Amino acid sequence: MGALTRSVGRARHLRRVARHTVAYARHLVRGNAIAGDVSWTSPGAVPVVLAHGFLGTRGSMQMLARRLRRDGRVVVSYSHGTFQIRSLRASAQELADHLARLQDELRVERFDVVGFSMGGLTALHAVKFLALHRLVRRLVLLGSPVDGTPAGYLGVATLGWMSPSVWQVLPGSPFLRELREAPLPTPLPIRQIHAAQDVLCPLPAPVEGVRKEDFVVLPGGHSSLVVARPFYLKVREFLNPEVEAAQSGPRSIPPPFPEASELVGS
Repeated sequence: MGALTRSVGRARHLRRVARHTVAYARHLVRGNAIAGDVSWTSPGAVPVVLAHGFLGTRGSMQMLARRLRRDGRVVVSYSHGTFQIRSLRASAQELADHLARLQDELRVERFDVVGFSMGGLTALHAVKFLALHRLVRRLVLLGSPVDGTPAGYLGVATLGWMSPSVWQVLPGSPFLRELREAPLPTPLPIRQIHAAQDVLCPLPAPVEGVRKEDFVVLPGGHSSLVVARPFYLKVREFLNPEVEAAQSGPRSIPPPFPEASELVGS
């Protein structure tokens, strides 16, 4: 009976992840021609910049953008160009330049940045090496392979001749070693959010400066990170700590890190 229950649970989980993947793909094909909305529905709210991942588009971040806007945030989805296949260092420089321009255009001091997959690596590199910390209030890394991804080997085999980024996400690459070893120039609130069944981003170790309560793992696949509501709620909780605290009241002390084996089996 127990084995049957587990089998049914796994089947339900696979169907859920499949639905998330279809939803992600449907928005992905919308490309980068996405209309923006920079009207403030909550005066004083910090604007949110979204950075998509490898082979992604601004469209792939639309479900996340809509939820943030419904909660009163100004959202700017940033495009890395053609599917994020160029060097992550070049993309990081462009992201830093983009935020500097936005700062002048919107007349704000800082942004919250949410980077999905490779987009998180780009944002973290810009923070550590390009002084982007001066423009960032909070940083969310959604399924970002800070320790590399085996999927990079497939990328090298198919796109390695034209894409520097697929080499940079290989486990142990010089890019990732530098990213790990470089200190944060100043304390910056960072939350890592991962999906327990993410085959594209195996569960990495926490990034320097990430508190235990800000290393979050939930059931789901890679697409679930920008599609499923439970992941969004963890993003919102981090970006709106004052609001969440007022709504939820006192919180208990978070538990220590669970073992990776426990997470994958959950």
